[in-house]
Amino acid sequence: MAMSQPQEQCPIQCQLCEVDPMIKWKCLDCDLLMCSKCKDKIHSKFKSEKEHKIIDIKDVGRHDKTVDQKRKEMDQEDQKLVSISGLQTAGVSSALTNDKLINVKQYQTEMLNIHFLGLSVDGSLWIGDGAKRDLHYICTSLQNVQLLRDKVTVISRFNMVILGIAVTPSNDILMATGKPRLMQIKAGSNRVSESVYCEDMSRYIQCVHASKDGRVIMGGGKFVVVMDTCGKYLTRYENDKNKKPIFKGPLVCSITSTSNGNIFIIEYFHEGVVMLGKGDVIDIYTGNPVYNYNIGSFNPISVVTTPMDNVLVADNGNHTLHILDNNCQLLTVCNIRDIGIKSPASLAIIMEGPFPVLYIGCHVCESNPETGKLFKMNIMEC
Repeated sequence: MAMSQPQEQCPIQCQLCEVDPMIKWKCLDCDLLMCSKCKDKIHSKFKSEKEHKIIDIKDVGRHDKTVDQKRKEMDQEDQKLVSISGLQTAGVSSALTNDKLINVKQYQTEMLNIHFLGLSVDGSLWIGDGAKRDLHYICTSLQNVQLLRDKVTVISRFNMVILGIAVTPSNDILMATGKPRLMQIKAGSNRVSESVYCEDMSRYIQCVHASKDGRVIMGGGKFVVVMDTCGKYLTRYENDKNKKPIFKGPLVCSITSTSNGNIFIIEYFHEGVVMLGKGDVIDIYTGNPVYNYNIGSFNPISVVTTPMDNVLVADNGNHTLHILDNNCQLLTVCNIRDIGIKSPASLAIIMEGPFPVLYIGCHVCESNPETGKLFKMNIMEC
């Protein structure tokens, strides 16, 4: 009788370092398999690590499944209802956390501020600070950079006014420069040219976002326009169904979109994140007093959509990240000040391995005097 050969199985690697195949521990709260080194050096840095239940991998099969259910019930009892924009939102912890952010690395750039971030498909980053530098070649307003170990290597520089950047699915770079037409750097090129995306010649574009399906969403003074890949108008947001202005702030400064068709907008000097649906405002997230501990108000400045279709909101004044679902409901808030990140000004995110990689660009302020700080980290469960 012919005997079948057993198939070789690949060893399971540590889900934190993705290198060591010697799995020794499992965290029941994080649902992570870990080697001993990552348990001691990475997982131990989680803010609530002391409350997590970690068991030997040999005991996983013998562990009573009811423990997880009991833990969830205890969490639900500890959670409370909080009022956000007049809506009752359940499932939000009353305590700030940063245990979703791991492997935090800091980089020093040549920028004075990092107001804008974009990620190319080759893994390089586009960073911008907005202002044109006529007398300082090194401190140019837009740079394409690569992070190599602990260094920032500049690939190319562009000395021009930049108010917003976006990377399209085809890897073209779109730039809002305060004019009606978006500028672009085509994939594989190093030359700035005009794009097909142009608003009415009397309106200036201050912000741009490229969705996963190729739509280009532009914002300016109290308006947002959605175009297809050819520059054809799809939707315009300016007045609501009652013909009243949708936007309260002077300018749109950050845009993102989710897979269910919603668009999230941040405006300068407006303490809220506006969620747009089909032709009108669906909801507005205005933060929560529990988390506005530093300046007493919500100060959103940048938004980005995660691989799980949630929305990250950078609160510049309170040094926090608010995580919303794709229907504008608060999930949790991360205290990034406790991990050394102050005055977040821009966000970008990409999937690398099992966890998303989040980039945060910062700007100079009284509590953050060093220029051009860029942070890279993994963000879990987002």
